[in-house]
Formats: sequence, C-alpha cells, structure tokens
Amino acid sequence: MIFWLIIGILLVVYAVELWLAVLNLRQRNKPLPENVADIFDEERYRTWRNYQSETYRLMFIGKSLRLLVLLALLALGGFAYFVELAESVSGNAYVQTLVFLGLYQVIVLLIGWPLSYYRTFSIDERYGFNRSTKKLFVIDKIKGVVLLVVLGGGLVLLFQVIFSQVDNIVLFAVIAWAVAFAIVTLIAYLYTAVFVKIFNKIDPLPEGELREKIEALADTIGFKVKAISQMDASKRSTRLNAFFSGFGKNKDIVLFDTLIEKMETDQILAVLAHEFAHGKHKDVQRMFIQQALVFALYTALVAVVLQTEALYTAFGLNGIFFGFALIMFMVLISPIEFLLGVPLSWLSRRAEYRADAFAAGYLGASSMIGALKVLAKEDLADLNPHPYLVTAYYSHPPMSLRIGALEALQKQ
Repeated sequence: MIFWLIIGILLVVYAVELWLAVLNLRQRNKPLPENVADIFDEERYRTWRNYQSETYRLMFIGKSLRLLVLLALLALGGFAYFVELAESVSGNAYVQTLVFLGLYQVIVLLIGWPLSYYRTFSIDERYGFNRSTKKLFVIDKIKGVVLLVVLGGGLVLLFQVIFSQVDNIVLFAVIAWAVAFAIVTLIAYLYTAVFVKIFNKIDPLPEGELREKIEALADTIGFKVKAISQMDASKRSTRLNAFFSGFGKNKDIVLFDTLIEKMETDQILAVLAHEFAHGKHKDVQRMFIQQALVFALYTALVAVVLQTEALYTAFGLNGIFFGFALIMFMVLISPIEFLLGVPLSWLSRRAEYRADAFAAGYLGASSMIGALKVLAKEDLADLNPHPYLVTAYYSHPPMSLRIGALEALQKQ
C-alpha cells in the first residue's frame, strides 16, 4: 500500500505539472493582451514563442529523467543497495548518511549538468542570453558542489545529531524547526556579503547622477541603506535584475550591470522604489512569518517520516535510515508544496501590485510601466501565461495585469 502511495504521489505531481505546461504552451497561440502587444515586434514575438517552446521542452526532459531514475531506484531496490554500500564503507551512522546521499546526488548531477550545459550553450546562446564561457560554467558547477557538500552535508549531519540525541520526537521537531529557521535567517542576512560574492564581483556603485538619485529616493522614502552596489551579472547573462538584502540598518541594494545598461535612470529608480516598498510594507517580515509556519509543517512531516518504519521496509530497507528519510520527505512534500503554493503565491502577487503602486506614487506610473516593458523585452518574459499556471506558481502577476493596474492609476 505504501509503495503504491509513494509511486502515485510522484506520478500525480508530474502529471499535473505536465498538464499545466501543455496548457501554457497552447496559451501562447492566443493574441497578446493589447497593453503588452507593443513590447515585441513580429520577429521578437516569434523569437519569444520559439524560446518558450525550447525551454519548456528541456525542462520536462529534465523532470522526466529525474522521475524515471527515482522510480527505478524505488521500484528496483536501488536505495536499499545504496544503504548496503554505505554500511560497507563505514559503521558510523553519520558517514553512512553522507555516503548514501552522495551516491544519489551524483546521479542527480549527472542528469542536471548536461541539461544545464545545453541550456546555457545552445538555447541561451542562440537566443542571445548567454555570456558565460565554458571555463566559467565549470568553475560555477564546482563551486556549487562545494557549497552543497559543505552547507548541505553540514545541515544533514546537524539534524541527524539532533535526531540521535533527542528521544522525544515532538521535541526533535521543535528543535529542528528552530535550528532550520535560524540558519535560513542567517543565510538571508549574509546573502549579499558572502554567498553572492562566491560567484559574482560586487563593487560600490560609482559616484554620479544615478547614485545621487538613488540616495535621494531612499532618503525621501525613509529607507535606510548601508550600501549601493552593482554586480557583474553580464559575465554570465544579459538578463536584468536588482535586489536588496539584509535587515534593519544593514540593507544592501544590488543592481545588475545589465539593468544599468538597458534602463533609463527613472526606470531604474522605479524598480528600486518597488523594492523599497516591500520593506515599507513589511513584506519581508510577512514572508519570514510564512516561512516559519511552513518550516513548522515541514519539520512535523520529517518527524512523521522518521517514525514510520513501513516507509523504509516497503522499498527494501531493513528499518529506519536517516538518509532515506530525506528522500521520502522530498517525495511527500511535493504535493503539499504545490497546494501551499496557491495561497502563498496569491499573497505574493498582491504584495507586488501594492509595491508597483507605491513606486508609481514616487516616480510616476509611466516610469514603472517603462521599466516593466524593458524587463519583459530583454528577458523574453511570458506575456500571456495561462491563468491556471499563474494561480499555481506565479509569485508576480503577469506583465499585462501589472501594467493594467498601473494604467488604471494613471487615469485616476
């Protein structure tokens, strides 16, 4: 029964994702909404449709391969064999967990890396996005593996130590929740100062008109900023973005150099005013509260998995094994994530409308509309996504709806 329940969850989640993708690909044949029809000329529109088709196709090749491998490992006793290999390497339970997860992760990387290479040097290269070199691609992948081993392996060991030292499963869930939330908060705090700099060079934004206007805007809004920086995103991609990170008085603004290159000053300020709005409206705090509640659910599920021996024996294991518990957790959490994503994405989209209106109040709706159109054009954004896909996954409203809301503000 449990065997078929797990297999069924994997297949149903995959089927729903595939159905939504097919709906969205069919949606592209419909005319674009009038208020975004001017973003792409006929040639660019054809390019967008082709790019969307290729990226969706590659995405589902990846999903299909990962699903097939996972199903094969579950159905044919592959994970039980991994446990045997891990136990033959060491009698230490912590080493066994790392070896077990390492074997599975090697398979995942062997699937993901060639697809990532094809995406970067074939699809993105042909559509003008890629600026990375093969050497940089390899270096990035190596850095990613090191981070995975150090951070991922360290976290797994930390939670396994907690599990082995705490007899009460409820107490384990509470401690695991507190530790996980504290670590995520620390990572968010150090995101720009540490993690972004592992992959990118970040320099202070040079003195000049743009910096002066950003500082003036921040002062006007009452947004305390510790640093204003630019990132060398252009060495990998032509895509545009900007973000801020940190808490309290330690907030950093980071602009992609591609954004500075492609946008006018007022459009850049509108983008930043939008980001400032999230701070003023306490959206970051709201997201942390949401995350804390979600983490509580996740740790409760981990506790259940660690107490349900049938989940292990159904797939050929002799009993509870911490590494396999994480595999079962990932399977069981997928439908829960999908269901939770619907209301959480709705809250996020509502916050984005509010942030757009805030930015329009300071820079004018035309500047915010202009910024959105530049982002859509340069990044080949989907201008006509299917409503079901938006409901399920979109943390930001579609461009046509965002621009429509701003146009309504202009008329007032």
